[in-house]
Parts: sequence; structure tokens; C-alpha cells
Amino acid sequence: KKISFFNTYLPKQNQLVRVMPNMPALIEEGMSCMICNKYVNKKNKNLATSLFLKLGKIIWLKNELQINKVTAISGSGPGYVFFFIDAFEKAALKLKLNEAEAKKLVHQTVLGSIKLLIQGNETSDDLANKIAIKGGTTEAALKILKHNNNFKKIVSKGIRSAFLKANELGNK
Repeated sequence: KKISFFNTYLPKQNQLVRVMPNMPALIEEGMSCMICNKYVNKKNKNLATSLFLKLGKIIWLKNELQINKVTAISGSGPGYVFFFIDAFEKAALKLKLNEAEAKKLVHQTVLGSIKLLIQGNETSDDLANKIAIKGGTTEAALKILKHNNNFKKIVSKGIRSAFLKANELGNK
């Protein structure tokens, strides 16, 4: 619900903070996006900041219209990542790796890749291209994923769908 909804039903000048956390908050690795109404004082904004920093990282949004955008990215994002990892694991199983090996290989590959991206100064595209040596295995796989830009189009279309659904739900 939008802050305006609560402003209608609660006493005037209530301090309200709206937060969109995500599932990794369960292990203190979440991403919480926050917006507050004009009545929130600095002390309480700092309190909200310190509380949600215990669940991971935060971003204070400039306006409430951004909530549905961040919902489509970080709120729903863990679902996209888990879906990709599931496809990655199933592909490993098709290569006749056992389940334990497949999971360990995929999970560590994803974790290590994310850490490398976060700790480095290169973009994700730069790193992908750096691994894709001409004539090599990564290049062969990326050619399939990049064919007609289909993979990126599908991801973008899925995120757009989540954004539109967030808008729809926010207007109820």
C-alpha cells in the first residue's frame, strides 16, 4: 500500500516509512529500499536506517513511484536468480554430474562471480567478455545466450512484467 493509503486511515502527521526488503534479508544479505513521508524526523529516519542495515544493504528512494521499480528488480530479483541457478544445476545434471557436484559447482561459481563483480572495477559485461576467449568454451556458450539478444530480451520482458504487476497491485 502507498503511504497515502495510511495517511488516510491514521492520525495526521504520523511518521511513516515504507520498505521493500527482499528474501536474502533472512540471512542479513538483503536489499531494502525505503521511502518515508514528510513527517519522518531525522532521528527516526536514522533509526529505520540502522534497523534495516542489520538485514543487509539499503537505498533511500527519492519518491514513492520508485517502489514498484525496485520491487521488480531487488524484491523479485532473488526469484530470477534462483530460477537461473535451477536451470544451471539441471544443465550440469544433463552432463552427468551428480547432484552434489552440480550444486557445489553452480553455487560456488555464482557466489564467486558475484564477489568478483562487487570487489572489482569492471562491469558484468566486461567480465563476461574477458572470460569469453575467442574460439573458447565460454564464447561458444555466450553465442547461444546472446543470439538475437534473446536472453536479455527475455530478462527485460520478465522484469517489465513484474513492474507492471507491482503497479497494478499498488493501485488496489
